[in-house]
Amino acid sequence: MLTALDPSPKAISDRLDFARKLVQSSLPERQKGALEKWIETAGQGGVSRQDMRPAMFGRTLQFVALVEVLDDGTDYRHLIEGREVIRWFGNSGKERFSTLYAADYLARLRSFYLTVQLTGRPNRRHFMAHSIDEEELAFSQLVLPATDEQGIIRFLAVVFDFSDPLRRIPDAPLKIFAPWRRLQKGTGADTIMGDYKWR
Repeated sequence: MLTALDPSPKAISDRLDFARKLVQSSLPERQKGALEKWIETAGQGGVSRQDMRPAMFGRTLQFVALVEVLDDGTDYRHLIEGREVIRWFGNSGKERFSTLYAADYLARLRSFYLTVQLTGRPNRRHFMAHSIDEEELAFSQLVLPATDEQGIIRFLAVVFDFSDPLRRIPDAPLKIFAPWRRLQKGTGADTIMGDYKWR
């Protein structure tokens, strides 16, 4: 069961120190900029869902997905997906991750996201996805936590970066998705207004 983050000054300081060290690592510019803004906001009293607005991400917004934590951290769903996220992965809609993704990829996401939920610290991880035709797609996720009114982390802003942005998007469905999802094809219109739902 998820509990509220420790609100003591020392705990807050430890979380911010961890985030600052992450900034100093070899982060891509878009992830670095989003993390610096998160640190600035967190230093003023914490980051809530209301803080997850376009101003926090700037031009990086199109590479961000806002994820809601469900069932005490055992499941998730996308609330908003930026247009570049949709362009690379398709429009996921409101499907639960347990339905949307293949079991092995879901297990990796759960273990990664849970560390952020329990510690309140942003974190980053690299992924390599393959299509059913063995095309490769390398990407990383920077996860920025946000709390609800009780101080429990219920929202995650996921900032994507693609190590080779000029690489062609795989033609075949990605294996990270569940079999039913691999059978669906998105449309060009899905990518056009990926950012407009941010509030």
